[in-house]
Amino acid sequence: MDLPEHLHHLVSELGDSLVKALSEDDHCRDLAFQIQAKGYGLMLILEASPMSLGPREMPDRGDAESPLPFSDDDLRLMKSFKIRMD
Repeated sequence: MDLPEHLHHLVSELGDSLVKALSEDDHCRDLAFQIQAKGYGLMLILEASPMSLGPREMPDRGDAESPLPFSDDDLRLMKSFKIRMD
C-alpha cells in the first residue's frame, strides 16, 4: 500500500528519530555491537497501516479531549525508548 507523501515523511522522520534515540542509548548501542560482532546486520522497519477496526478502547487517562489509540503496552514500549506523546 502506498502512503500519502505527508504520512511517508512523518514515518520516515519517526524512523530517523528512533534510530538516533537508540544509538544514543549506551545499552542499545552495546547490544547492537554485540549482534553485529556475530556477523548480523540490523535494520529498523516501521510500517504505517490504516486502523481498519478503529481506535482501540482506552482507559481514561484524564485527557478526554484526545484519547490516544495506543494500548498500555504500546505506551510502555514508547516510554522505554523515551518517546513522548505530547
